[in-house]
Amino acid sequence: MNKLFCIFCRLSVAGFLLCFMQSVKSQTCTLSDPGNTPGDVGCVSFNYRSQTVTYATVRVADGKIWLQQNLGSTKVASSLTDTDAYGDLFQWGRWDDGHQLRNSVIKATSPVPNNPSGLSDGDTGFYSAGYNSSSNWWSDGVTSDEWSAENVSAFTATIGADPCKAVGQNWRLPTVEELDAALVAENISEFNSALSSHLKLVPAGMKDYSGLYSPGSRLYLWSSSSSPYTGSGQHLYISQYSALTNSAGRDGGMSVRCIKDPSSMLGTSDFKKSTTSVYPNPAHDMVYIKADSAIQNVQITDMAGRKIEAHYSDNRINVQDFPDGAYIVEITLKNGEKISKKIIKK
Repeated sequence: MNKLFCIFCRLSVAGFLLCFMQSVKSQTCTLSDPGNTPGDVGCVSFNYRSQTVTYATVRVADGKIWLQQNLGSTKVASSLTDTDAYGDLFQWGRWDDGHQLRNSVIKATSPVPNNPSGLSDGDTGFYSAGYNSSSNWWSDGVTSDEWSAENVSAFTATIGADPCKAVGQNWRLPTVEELDAALVAENISEFNSALSSHLKLVPAGMKDYSGLYSPGSRLYLWSSSSSPYTGSGQHLYISQYSALTNSAGRDGGMSVRCIKDPSSMLGTSDFKKSTTSVYPNPAHDMVYIKADSAIQNVQITDMAGRKIEAHYSDNRINVQDFPDGAYIVEITLKNGEKISKKIIKK
């Protein structure tokens, strides 16, 4: 924007409106990836907490594409105390079910069993009972556990659902090795250099049985990597003095930042897969289906395999009269691909 245009903006109502419109236009997401130069930015839209959100993406000096903001945030961080950029705090191995909210209820008794299968399809409770307590979330978890399931219908007793998968195809949680590589590539050594980096990392604090602590002074960011220590996962820790990766109990609520696999690393079959989402989940009255290929047929069955009569029209299903419980939505696309999604009616 040149100097004369800026003066025009300041001196007239019309100029102010024109500036405002130009600003809005410049913020419109084109759903494009960043360029190949570190610092290039892009954006991505996806469904989070039953709402469509748009997040900034960035090419980092490690050559990878990352979200430039934490899951649950509303903006890219501009200061160490930018609370709008803090976002949500996840327990290791868990997904977007409400437990990650900063004001979620802390529960001192663990689910049964105390692993992802004990949560059914979601649980808003934040399970953290005390230092080294057996009631802490997934307290007996082992090194072979994973945080990599494609969605909430694919988790198991040993594999939690990756909340980054909701961002879109090829998005996932970073490994601890990728966090270490990003630290080196971006020359991050403490929280000021973390904020000024292309990642715009912000010290959002942490949550455990004692509540929230250290927002504005310490950063805790989960990786998808489990830890050699029982009931632990590996994470990034940054303070005003240091930046390093470490292990912590899986009950700790920490920030989540997502990374995208480059398409060149994918097999041919991965390019043929369509992206399909079913939301909200859980649902009360309407379930919406979003697919990047035309839908030919939709069928719903209960968990016993019985077909359920349902009205599907305009990419939505009316489930208002369904009994509460779990169902499988079987979607057949016109390209022949078949996709199954589990939903919960509440």
